[in-house]
Amino acid sequence: MKVLVTGAGGMLARALVPRLEEAGHEVVPLNRAALDVTEEATVASVVQRIEPEVVIQCAAYTNVDGAEKDEAGAFLLNAEATSHVGRVCQKIGAVLVYPSTDYVFSGESEQPYQTTDPISPLNAYGRSKAAGEEAARQAKALIVRTSWLYGFGGRNFVETISRLAAEREELRIVADQVGLPTWTSSLSGVIVQLLKVRALGTFHAADGVEAVSWYQFAQEILDFRGLKTKTVPVSSASYGAAAKRPRYSVLDCTSTEEVIGAKMPVRKAALAEYISNLDSP
Repeated sequence: MKVLVTGAGGMLARALVPRLEEAGHEVVPLNRAALDVTEEATVASVVQRIEPEVVIQCAAYTNVDGAEKDEAGAFLLNAEATSHVGRVCQKIGAVLVYPSTDYVFSGESEQPYQTTDPISPLNAYGRSKAAGEEAARQAKALIVRTSWLYGFGGRNFVETISRLAAEREELRIVADQVGLPTWTSSLSGVIVQLLKVRALGTFHAADGVEAVSWYQFAQEILDFRGLKTKTVPVSSASYGAAAKRPRYSVLDCTSTEEVIGAKMPVRKAALAEYISNLDSP
């Protein structure tokens, strides 16, 4: 299939493009200079010229705390731009793939979130992604929610903890938020498998199965890297981030596993492989 990937150069796109190529797809990666998805006329012109069978909307506003002060900017890129892409996909009959987030949920559940559970985002970023999901559904949409994403080519928790551990004697880490950290390579592999079976609808994809807090995840990162920096568990309230995060945002990926016929990647193995690649010369 011919697959157009917006937001090329971003963290997810950097992992996704090679996985698509390995699967035999003809991939057209476009960065913002080549395709500004906020410009509706440009989107219509470029996408119709390329005539892809699939468009993956990796262009996204991902600064969760920044969105609290720039909700309009988050909505412009995560929702309005997706609407532009969705309209042209509908016109040419292409499938629109929209990567989404666990932050569309409130975090009040005590059980892993199903794809059919009601959404109730707590912050501006989550609201913008929920609106983006609705915009994507105007086309033939494959919506893939993930959680706590990390990978090459973007700011992420793994690299931040590694850097701060080398700079500080003590790290304060939030311990009352629980989720499933996910490597971009893992998510990319699941998206490729979903495309292979021509899945449509909403799916969850995360490195499973054991959920952890940010504090526990930081401990694992330090252990894998052999770092002995002292860590102190703190509450979300005392940490004082601008955006409120869900307390519990574990995604149930059972339906995805059934559709692709495979289990989600193992979280610790994914983290170990990422760090090994990160430390390679």
